[in-house]
Amino acid sequence: MALQKCGGAARWKTLRGLGVSAHVLRSAGPELVIARGTFALPDAPAALVTAARVGGVASHGSAALLHGFGSWRPDPTLDVTVAAGSHSPQPGVRIHRARLCPAEIDPFRPLTATLRTVLDCARIMPLPEALVVMDAALHGGMVRRGPLQTAADAARGHGAAALRRAVRFADELAASPLESVLRLILTILDCELRSQVRIPGVVAPVDFVLDGWLVVEADGFEFHSDRQAYRQDRGRLNALAAHGYVLLRFTWEDVRFRPGWVLEQVARVLSLGPRHH
Repeated sequence: MALQKCGGAARWKTLRGLGVSAHVLRSAGPELVIARGTFALPDAPAALVTAARVGGVASHGSAALLHGFGSWRPDPTLDVTVAAGSHSPQPGVRIHRARLCPAEIDPFRPLTATLRTVLDCARIMPLPEALVVMDAALHGGMVRRGPLQTAADAARGHGAAALRRAVRFADELAASPLESVLRLILTILDCELRSQVRIPGVVAPVDFVLDGWLVVEADGFEFHSDRQAYRQDRGRLNALAAHGYVLLRFTWEDVRFRPGWVLEQVARVLSLGPRHH
């Protein structure tokens, strides 16, 4: 169905371009017609429905969620970009104005394409939130660092400096929002920081190694999902200890609600220096 291909919401012109006849559109039932010339399935995402209704595209944080990039501090406000004109304020909707070229819009759905979405987010979001989006896009291969860097270098106007800063901090190795924000906290410290480091005898890479001896990991709540994961975790701890590493773990709550405390803990352990055998 053409509407499903469009993510659940589309305007008349888009559906006609997909081969839907004018007769079919005129005969659409009231459950599909949400405004003049605008159609949506009952379960379509609110951001896409709103974008189609106002003749724009879902963008910024709303587009990031639709692309599966996640978020650090979820914002219930819907972001929609329109080309021009006046739009009456709507509760819960944030209107942005920009003229987008075809390459900046998803081929079927009314939302910004992946690269444009990442650039928009980096311009207006605080750095932790921007990094969560950027890291996820890079990690998933939906955005490549080359075009991202080129766009950042060429950026001008409001948010250009913030965009370039986010690109400097971005890391395609980050596998979760928690890792992205924890890494940002750790960059404040005066130390060597490496991400996703493989250590002999340890099954999976560790999240971060500082100064070659301090392992810091983002400990998600799903980490011990079953007994096998619990056993693997204990083996991991033993292997790290056997190789002389010191391990610190921080939960989502730690990183989200007390980042200063996290920084203090890491700095204190670093000041003690590595273990010597």
